[in-house]
Amino acid sequence: MLNVRLEIRRLWYGAAGIAHTPPPEAEYSPAMDEEPQPTVDDVPQPNLARLAGAGLWLRDGALAVLSGVLLSLAFTPLEWWVLAWAGLAPLLLTPVPAPLWRRLLNGYLCGLGFFLCNLWWLNTIGFAAGVLLAGVCALFPMLWYAAVTALARHLARKERLTAWRDSALGPVRLWELPAGAQCLVTLLAPAAWVGLEWLRGWIFTGFPWNQLGISQWHSQGLLPLVTVTGVYGISFLIVAVNLAVAFSWARLAARFYGRMPGFTWPLLVVLLLFLPVEALRRLRPPTPPPDGLLTVLAVQGNIPQCRVWSQQQLDESLNIYTGLTRQGLRTSGHPDLVLWPETAVPAPARFDKQYWQALSSLFPELGDAQLLLGSIDLRPELRPTPPPPPPGPNGKTAPQEDEMPVFNSAMLFSSTGRILERYDKMHLVPFGEYTPFGRYLPWLENWIGMGRGLTAGREPTLFLLPPNATPAGVMICFEDAFPGIARTFAQRGAKLLITITNDAWYAESAGSRQHMLHAVFRAVETGLPLMRAGNNSDTCLILPDGRITAPLTDPATGSPFYRGFKTYEIPIQTHPAGTWYARHGDVFAGLCAAVLAGLAAWLARAELQRKARLCRMTEAAR
Repeated sequence: MLNVRLEIRRLWYGAAGIAHTPPPEAEYSPAMDEEPQPTVDDVPQPNLARLAGAGLWLRDGALAVLSGVLLSLAFTPLEWWVLAWAGLAPLLLTPVPAPLWRRLLNGYLCGLGFFLCNLWWLNTIGFAAGVLLAGVCALFPMLWYAAVTALARHLARKERLTAWRDSALGPVRLWELPAGAQCLVTLLAPAAWVGLEWLRGWIFTGFPWNQLGISQWHSQGLLPLVTVTGVYGISFLIVAVNLAVAFSWARLAARFYGRMPGFTWPLLVVLLLFLPVEALRRLRPPTPPPDGLLTVLAVQGNIPQCRVWSQQQLDESLNIYTGLTRQGLRTSGHPDLVLWPETAVPAPARFDKQYWQALSSLFPELGDAQLLLGSIDLRPELRPTPPPPPPGPNGKTAPQEDEMPVFNSAMLFSSTGRILERYDKMHLVPFGEYTPFGRYLPWLENWIGMGRGLTAGREPTLFLLPPNATPAGVMICFEDAFPGIARTFAQRGAKLLITITNDAWYAESAGSRQHMLHAVFRAVETGLPLMRAGNNSDTCLILPDGRITAPLTDPATGSPFYRGFKTYEIPIQTHPAGTWYARHGDVFAGLCAAVLAGLAAWLARAELQRKARLCRMTEAAR
């Protein structure tokens, strides 16, 4: 056996042209026929390149999530607003990988970290509503990061013409781009972000919640910009500053190690962007003295909500609201208006006998005041006339289901009980007030258990409030998150905005205050005071310059979750000056959306051209 092995080895080396000297013959032993045992060198070693690649994926994903969390800390409940100006830096400092799927993943993780923290309060209503909505909203930061990184790789490819293969280009670092390319990214990336924020405000009925600019609600230096651009102008500045911070930090670190000297030009671009903001602040005229005052008694019941109400809970809510109103009327003198929040009592005011009796006993005590409240309302007169049903097998017609429209309404009552004005909520909450495609997917409505099948209103009705018939636009709950609704009321001649809302569904969470901070921008955008009445919290008056005045809070603890009442004197201008934004709308956001569309078309064309050039070079090489 040993001689056979030696002969085979001699033939192998001879075929390879290698001189081979056979070892001296050894004495045969049976152990020579056994298979050799594996040594340390024969054991497969781990693929270090693959492990390093996995580590890079984990690092990039962690930095993306960190960016989202840092941005979320600028909002309620912590409101560390300064983090909004640098929260994107960890994501922007991450080297841009070549594979598109990794860039999409990093952008999605950033959006998921941001929206999961911001919308966690929504999970209190069940079925993981906050998690599901965060998963959808995270698509918009994902698209933004994909667009920005595609732009960066295109600009880097222009600089390195020899790297015509995308894989040969390798990871791209934004701060290594030339100065001109950095300035271009600093202008186009904020426009893309604003375009996607605007898109999020109307696609799939819209969810314009917690745009980046909302985090700066307290800044009297930035709010004048809102009168021209809306909240989107501040979002633009925040993203531009994040890019300048990332570029400056990278340049500073490189300068420390003796590389990449020079000035960070994006920083100069951002400083120039703040010049019109400062001009608007200085040119903003002082608030003129009011032509009159509207006295409002706001009542806040702070009643926990539930999906199915019992008779005991109905009695309790009626006793609380009527009792607080009577107490407020005795202590506040003679208000012009008594204000109850949205669905203060869980019954239709006009059709529930007990509810109407309680209101009828309260009306004589109002004096000259009027009562504005939110209630579910039925409209028998709008019941559709069904076609005659076909006769049954026995010649008799089967009974048809009564489809009476149900509205979420705001109603203004006189002291005699007559309905003076009525507004039906136009923008209903999906899965809260109706179930999309509920007629075709009844199982979805049964699973969620929140869709009530309400009907949307169609007319933005103005309420004429005493004593001087002051026109007011009333928004119901979620509607004050949409700038277009408040702007419509302002264009129709409203001199006051009112929001009635029921945020008690979310208990004592951050949801109510997040909601209230959106109303700050509706007041600034239209240049009108805004009176807000909440069911469980955040009843307050917001002045046209964005200042929140006289919030209704617990006098002992300062908590906004309080049961009580408060009297407000709202300043009214007979001829309000209005704002450029109220007259012209989302011109700035529309321009940013056009820039986003143009950027996407340009990048798609550049990618097609690159692939066509790659195909031509491959064919030429053959």
